[in-house]
Amino acid sequence: MSSLKNIQSKLDQIEKLKIEVEEAKKEIHTTFGEKIIQSLGLDYEMLSSKKDINSVVNKIVESLPDYLFTDLNNDPINEDNESTELNHELQNS
Repeated sequence: MSSLKNIQSKLDQIEKLKIEVEEAKKEIHTTFGEKIIQSLGLDYEMLSSKKDINSVVNKIVESLPDYLFTDLNNDPINEDNESTELNHELQNS
């Protein structure tokens, strides 16, 4: 019976971790979105509908270079390899 309790306890921990991950994602979405809107000087009137938001996002994505989030070896940039100017600028702002 104690192994069932142990398993249930671990399942409960997993559920709590899933909730924490979702909360962290929501915080990142909010913070990232606010920072992008602020940094680009966007007017909230430009973002009043999903169609407007999609249009602005598409313009931003189309203007970014393909290699923005990869290094010269085409590897994703991570904490150990943050060498692009944009990452540096974002960290300092």
